[in-house]
Amino acid sequence: MKNNFEISEKDLKRFNWGALLMGWIWGIFNRTWITLIQLPLSYIPKVGWIFGLICAVVFGFKGNSWAFKHKNFESPEDFHDYQRKFIYAGIVMLLLTFFASFITVKTTMLIAKGSSETALYIVQLATAAVLGGFCLILIYLMNVKKSIKTLLRTLVILLAISLSILPILGCIGKKALKLKNYDDAAIIYKTMAALSISPVNKNKYYNLTAACYIEKKDINNMIKYFEKAENADKSSYGPENDMLTDLYIIKGENKKVEERGAKYKICALNSDWACVINEVSPKINKPRKGMSIDGEIYADSELYLARAIAYKNSGKIKEANQDLNKALKVSSTKQADYLTAAFNASKTYYKDYYKQIKTALEIK
Repeated sequence: MKNNFEISEKDLKRFNWGALLMGWIWGIFNRTWITLIQLPLSYIPKVGWIFGLICAVVFGFKGNSWAFKHKNFESPEDFHDYQRKFIYAGIVMLLLTFFASFITVKTTMLIAKGSSETALYIVQLATAAVLGGFCLILIYLMNVKKSIKTLLRTLVILLAISLSILPILGCIGKKALKLKNYDDAAIIYKTMAALSISPVNKNKYYNLTAACYIEKKDINNMIKYFEKAENADKSSYGPENDMLTDLYIIKGENKKVEERGAKYKICALNSDWACVINEVSPKINKPRKGMSIDGEIYADSELYLARAIAYKNSGKIKEANQDLNKALKVSSTKQADYLTAAFNASKTYYKDYYKQIKTALEIK
């Protein structure tokens, strides 16, 4: 590939700051494929940054001669203008890098203080900003028609806005919850669920919507949005799933309870201990596993507890203690005290438990 004009030797040897700042990205736009070696070298553990820096310096010294040799330009002015673009782009890229580093430090501090949700929203907003900025830089460097650049910029801006909507709504929703504006918070979380593509996020936001209706003591909407959460992501299982089962029991929808494999709860509520043992036993062999609210292992501790209570009320103390120990083994630290107290109050535990839920929800 040959340019039909000459550039002085002095210009060809002049240091190319754009090549230094943009590295392999500069290489791609200037068809200098040897610069791609910077990518694997930069990721060598511990010393990668040294190799990356060496490459960048070499690119700076060789940049002008490589670009002139490998890419066609219309005139010397076109050549210099194009190389100058990479200096401006490189400075913006450097600022984006510093911004990303600042956000990383800031969010790490927030997580250490226990504000992980706020940290997540900041990361999402920062990601949208950095990705949007990076894409706009690439569009700026493209040699395409102005109309195409305008279209691409518009698409990038719209994409950045769409990526920013969820974290912004999340912050507004959190503030609404703090102010106990549960109706507003419910609308926000419904919107977030509708906008989310990820089933995991849909599950999360529908559960938050249901939590708002718990505060409003609206049992029908609680059930509706717990169901939506479950249908959005059937693979996840948490305390909300058990809450939905309990709501079905309170509303007397026993068929749905049985479909969820929780007939043992109805049996326990009716003090039919033989039925509890019969219903629970087959499911104990493969306990459900996941994470608890406090970050420790969460499994089917309630199934072991149910069987322990059933054995205790049937006079089989040895078997009861064995199942209680199994329940404690698969529970988190915070659950352990609750399970022990429930076992000690085994005669009235289930009736008291559902009575407390009804009282909390003001259900007669």
